[in-house]
This record gives sequence, C-alpha cells and structure tokens, in this order.
Amino acid sequence: MAWECSDCSEREDDQDGVVIDAVCHHCGKPLCRKDQMVVALDDAFAPARLTDVVPPEGFGVAPAGFAVHCKSCLTAHHGRATLLEGLPK
Repeated sequence: MAWECSDCSEREDDQDGVVIDAVCHHCGKPLCRKDQMVVALDDAFAPARLTDVVPPEGFGVAPAGFAVHCKSCLTAHHGRATLLEGLPK
C-alpha cells in the first residue's frame, strides 16, 4: 500500500522522490515532505532565544520538540507562527 499526502494527494513513490514521512501534529493526516510545515516560533510556546530552534546544519527532519502541521491545522492553530525554514524536501 502506498501512502498518500493529505494536502497534495501525491502518492509515496521512490521513483519520483515523493516521501510521506510525517503526520500532522493536530489531525494525524499523512504529509509529504513538501507539505510539512514545522512551527518554530509561536507566541504560545516560543523559546527564549532563536538559537534554541535552529537545527544543526544538514538536519533532515524536525528536531525533537517541534511539531509538523498540515496547511489547514497551521492556519487554524498557529496563524501567527514562524515556520522552521530550510528542511530538505
């Protein structure tokens, strides 16, 4: 069985490079790498320093303590949040 991304409906496929390797923190829907949105800073749980949220260079997944979101849950729960940038897709 191939997984399907809940946001873009692409099916996981090694040949085309589509990888479904996370689920939304709020709703549990599966997400491909290009549709994963990782909240880095939010007024509700922001760390004291930005350096607390920057992963090591080349880090390929969201580090512990970060949550992946789908587009609809990001909008509903973290409308003013800052996203973690630079994760490999």
